Amino acid sequence: MSQLNVQGATTKPTNASSEIHRQEYRATYSPDDNKLRLYALHRFDAETYATLRKAGFIWAPKQELFVAPAWTPGREDLLVSFAGDIEDEDSTLFDRQEERAERFSVYRDKRAAESDQALTAVDALASAIPLGQPILVGHHSERSARSHAKKIEKGMERAVMLFDRSEYWQLRATASIRHARYKERSDVRYRRIKKIEVDLRKSEKAIAESEKFMTLWRSDNLDLNMAKVISNHDHISCCFTLDKYPRSPDKSQYEGARSLWSALEDEIITAEQARAIAIPCHERTISRCQRWTAHYRNRLSYERAMLAENGGVVTQTRDFQPGGKVLSRGEWLTIIRINKSRGEVSSVVTPWYSFYDRDNRTMKLTVDRIEDYKAPAAEEAEAAKKTAKRPPIVNYAGEGFISMTKAEWAKIHRDYKAVRAVAATDSHGAYRFRRVMRDYSLSDVYISDMKTVEIPAL
Repeated sequence: MSQLNVQGATTKPTNASSEIHRQEYRATYSPDDNKLRLYALHRFDAETYATLRKAGFIWAPKQELFVAPAWTPGREDLLVSFAGDIEDEDSTLFDRQEERAERFSVYRDKRAAESDQALTAVDALASAIPLGQPILVGHHSERSARSHAKKIEKGMERAVMLFDRSEYWQLRATASIRHARYKERSDVRYRRIKKIEVDLRKSEKAIAESEKFMTLWRSDNLDLNMAKVISNHDHISCCFTLDKYPRSPDKSQYEGARSLWSALEDEIITAEQARAIAIPCHERTISRCQRWTAHYRNRLSYERAMLAENGGVVTQTRDFQPGGKVLSRGEWLTIIRINKSRGEVSSVVTPWYSFYDRDNRTMKLTVDRIEDYKAPAAEEAEAAKKTAKRPPIVNYAGEGFISMTKAEWAKIHRDYKAVRAVAATDSHGAYRFRRVMRDYSLSDVYISDMKTVEIPAL
């Protein structure tokens, strides 16, 4: 049988065992929930069961299959070693949730029937006692009367417990259908696409970084000093055992995990040995990330196609303009400003929801929170343009101002600087000004190498 090693890779089975696997197993992948499934004609043996459990697969007894909570390269390799290839899952997420709801409905009916049976038994016990008949203390019937009363009490408790379980399974059945519908909503799918895009960028970034470090490690001018500089930024750790990396007694005899830089600094390895460790490490990283990148792109293609088929989000089908109104959480909000990314509307700036009770405050509303849109009238669009236009940022050397260059301003962390707005008054127009925190207090800023801009007059 194919087994997972410590690193999570799979060992290739023999040709004979592979042929047997392909006849006994069937592997599928579903893009709806990003899960891998393994079906079998026969009961899994202990070795196969342990192998699948070690890889993160979970046995689903009602479906009679092994399912992985998410796709990974290692899990895909494992299923390929069992089944030969991975097919598309026949059932959709909605189909599986309907089957789940049907099972829960069966559980509900069983518990309801058992509850009725328990009530019938209690009624039969209670009918044997005359209405209002007390327990005769000291009488020979006291023991049997108390036993009778306890049976009635336990029967009622069982009937109530079974009825509660019946309601529980009813709620589970309803939740299963609701979950499937929720996963297919356009706003949920849009957020899922954004999450996959973030993962894709991380994977592509990891590939680019590994390629950069591989170029440095392969340099013909590599020496000890250059290896230290590279390893100071290329964080690779491994165990340097005494049998593989012998050293003199005056050097560190530690065999646990340590960084390449530490091993170079203590003269445990040479620059060539560091190169021999780093390059294969980055090759493995690139190979793994390339598989993740291909997987993310396939998922994006599927999710985008499904989103387009469902009509997409509102911003993809309507021409948003400042002054228009968007529906969000049951409230129509006026668009103050539109933010775009890669030519598409990414968010809009609107007033806060009325139930937050925040006067003259604005918020950024992402497109997945927008349910509908109303185009503005000509007068509303013109007024919105004037409102969206930001007042100028003043820049002059006033009393108590801190003078700095544009480069110095850019280096200050955003938590310690800000641009504040001042509303128009009878003496001046609206404007904005820069402030910075120095010595635990806020001070106005004058940028010395930028054009001087005075406070605007009315």
